[in-house]
Amino acid sequence: MAFSFPAQSNTNNSTEAMAAKVGLQWCIQQGYNDLYLEIDSQIVANMLIARNTDNLYLKGLIEDITTLMNHVEVNIAHCFKEANQVADMLAKNTAKSGNNGFYYTFQQLPGNVKGPF
Repeated sequence: MAFSFPAQSNTNNSTEAMAAKVGLQWCIQQGYNDLYLEIDSQIVANMLIARNTDNLYLKGLIEDITTLMNHVEVNIAHCFKEANQVADMLAKNTAKSGNNGFYYTFQQLPGNVKGPF
């Protein structure tokens, strides 16, 4: 599963955290309980690994995510944007169109995303 959505956010870190929350919620709803979460933001990855933050702007969102994490086994890793071209292309497509995208098969992916995949 891959997804993209237009996020109302002021920073890349809050956008990354919002995406992590949506992804975790979807996985939990589907019954997955052993997850590997790659995040483009080292800052957000560190907050989630620590399950805490002093960043008041992100505190509520990080708390929401850590509550979700209490229900499943989650391994968190930082992934450089350059190594995650699929997520980058999906984000660019959504930024241009303003539309949500949820993709459950390779065939559903936009054409420009299939190559990097």
